[in-house]
Amino acid sequence: MKRSGARGRESERQSISHMANGGKKERSKTLLQNPKYIPDSKAHDPLHSPSSCLSENSGLVSYKLPSHSDRIFTQLQNLFKEELLLDYTFIIEGNSFQAHRLVLAVMSQTPNAFLGSKQVSGLGLEEMTHCLTPVGLRAILEFAYSGHVAMDLSKEGVMEEVLNASQCLQMQRLKESCMSKIKTSATKEREKSLTIIKDIWERGEGCDITIQAETGEKYSAHRVVLAAAGDYFRALLCGGLRESNQEVVCLRGVSSWVIESMLYFIYTGQLRLSWSRIWELTDAMLQFQLEGALSLCIEFLQDRMDESTCLDVLVLAETYGLIQLGQAAEDYILAHFQSISAGEKLKDISFPLLDRLLKQDSLCVESEIVVFRTVVSWVEENPKERLQCLSSLLFHVRITLFSHAELQEALSCIILYRSPGARKTVEALQSLIEGDYRGPKYHPRTQNQVLVLVGGDTVDDEFMKRVPSQTMWFAQHFHRGPGLLRSIEWKPFAKIPEPARFRHSVCLLNNKLYVLGGRKYYGALDILKSAVRFDLTQCKWEQLPDMLHQRDYFSAVCLDGKVFALGGNCDDHQYHDAVEYYIPEENIWRPAHPLDTAVCGHAAAVLDGQIYVSGGSDSHHHCLTSMWRYNPSRGCFPRAPMTVGAGRAGHTMLALRRGLVVAGGLQPLWMGFGDQLMCELYDPIHDSWSSFPTLPRPHLSPGGTVLDGRLYVVGGSSANTARDTKWVHCYNPKEQCWENLGAMPYPYTDLAACCLPLPDLVN
Repeated sequence: MKRSGARGRESERQSISHMANGGKKERSKTLLQNPKYIPDSKAHDPLHSPSSCLSENSGLVSYKLPSHSDRIFTQLQNLFKEELLLDYTFIIEGNSFQAHRLVLAVMSQTPNAFLGSKQVSGLGLEEMTHCLTPVGLRAILEFAYSGHVAMDLSKEGVMEEVLNASQCLQMQRLKESCMSKIKTSATKEREKSLTIIKDIWERGEGCDITIQAETGEKYSAHRVVLAAAGDYFRALLCGGLRESNQEVVCLRGVSSWVIESMLYFIYTGQLRLSWSRIWELTDAMLQFQLEGALSLCIEFLQDRMDESTCLDVLVLAETYGLIQLGQAAEDYILAHFQSISAGEKLKDISFPLLDRLLKQDSLCVESEIVVFRTVVSWVEENPKERLQCLSSLLFHVRITLFSHAELQEALSCIILYRSPGARKTVEALQSLIEGDYRGPKYHPRTQNQVLVLVGGDTVDDEFMKRVPSQTMWFAQHFHRGPGLLRSIEWKPFAKIPEPARFRHSVCLLNNKLYVLGGRKYYGALDILKSAVRFDLTQCKWEQLPDMLHQRDYFSAVCLDGKVFALGGNCDDHQYHDAVEYYIPEENIWRPAHPLDTAVCGHAAAVLDGQIYVSGGSDSHHHCLTSMWRYNPSRGCFPRAPMTVGAGRAGHTMLALRRGLVVAGGLQPLWMGFGDQLMCELYDPIHDSWSSFPTLPRPHLSPGGTVLDGRLYVVGGSSANTARDTKWVHCYNPKEQCWENLGAMPYPYTDLAACCLPLPDLVN
């Protein structure tokens, strides 16, 4: 059926999308008033992340999909099985066998022989038909499409037939795979094949279709690769539409640079992204149903979301029904509402979205007056249309939390008297000032998470002895002075039950803070096995059963509803390889699979549901470079060792996005030990390490935690000077550097740190 013009093309696209989705219903409509809202282009500096690296072009970040080659070849196999786009024929023993010539060319030392012909006799070697057998050809096709040969090569004559076929068609890779004692994984073979396909594409060889932009730019490609890339192109090229037989296919309404990016992803699994490109690329990847590319766009948006872009991300997510991205954006907005409310973009959002945000108990503001000011500012931006929404929005303002000055500020707001619906709010404000308010009382919103210091020890005020601390402190305010001058306003949070402890570990599970082990002083008998927890909802301490082992300089993490204690020092002479876990429902500690090595001074963290353990000191006092992935049932699985220094101990390891940062601690030197200021970042997907900004000051046995996407390393000491460290350093992902935020209340060392929602008790 012939269509013309923009409407015809749009109708055709909808038809293709319907075919590709199997006739699924369209996504539900967005709540936003302006579903086609596209934010202003931003030129944000790119940030480093585990799955991305800076490209040569300033401002662009290259993201790679590790599973792309597997996806492409899985779909190529499906096309082969369904006999779609087959364009090469073998004639063997009077029977014909078909395949995709591009896939065959990838395996051959003479790819042009396949790309230039549609059947085996075209190679100019008639004797080839005598070399090939059905068994040999099946091995060739199996290896070409999957990267391995599943047939039993040990059977009589099978290996000979396969090697003859490899020799016959000059497919050295298959021969090497069959003969090699060290087998290359199928994934590696598929990655190698996709690289060869990319090289063939870049040389323009074997391309049988041209993609044309509306502005006239043309790009060559291979039909079979496009069809394997996603459902849209598969339906376009295999679904009986007119494009199935066209040599040139025009994609109207799509920028030429978007087509370039799309093809580059299809052939490489990579996308070059920036804030100025992300919106249009995300739209295109959704339209053309390139799920892998879309996942990279979503990763970029989640990784680099900040206060100036989070609203744009939320609008995009809701426009296209990207639920997970939308939830991440909304969580970010709620957590950073205080600063976002001061910007201009909040004035542009729709009423339903603002209404939804303001009703959330997790909306983080220093004072409820911020919410009131946000409502007024939003209405005043367009009073003609928005005044009717004022009363509904004021319903979410918790006016009973206003101070006397804030009540007066609200009553002096003129716009309240322009809306009949706001009359009840005015009356309530007046009654609050006069002291005869009888309306509903509001509870405070969930407070911001705060940085909390737990335990540790420090020198007493007379500088006579070291004193363990029972006090838990939280950072109430971070103050910025002139220049680089910073300070922190600390406030006592709670007291740890006796005994005071240091060299302990903490973790948070189900809104309860667990404080485990450590030691109460410096004797060999002072190492603790006791455990307590603080219930944040009831603001009270609970005594737990003792751990199975006394431990200090150990690590603790939470996973699958359990609290794990790993390794540590036993009696200043022996170290643990023992791991145990606490089950809250049973109120009991149980042993888990031990570590591979007895170790103390190591670090542990959880990322993507996996426990990782790094470094530490073994029983011979050697600093380790090791990184393990630990399974409670099966034990340790070695990963790539750390690359900075000859080992690291007394450090912290923190999860940053999809990677793990090791920071602080000490390292072995030619004589003794010294401070380790260099940090590095572990990427579990690629099992590799990369550089990370260096700490400005030493932190040996510090506390470490993550708060609002930032890393905090606090306190500790210096191996070089033996002096305690009083500083709090924070890694700012936006600036890609560590910042000194100020000093702790005391220069604590051997402490723990965490982030907690602040209970009402300390307000």
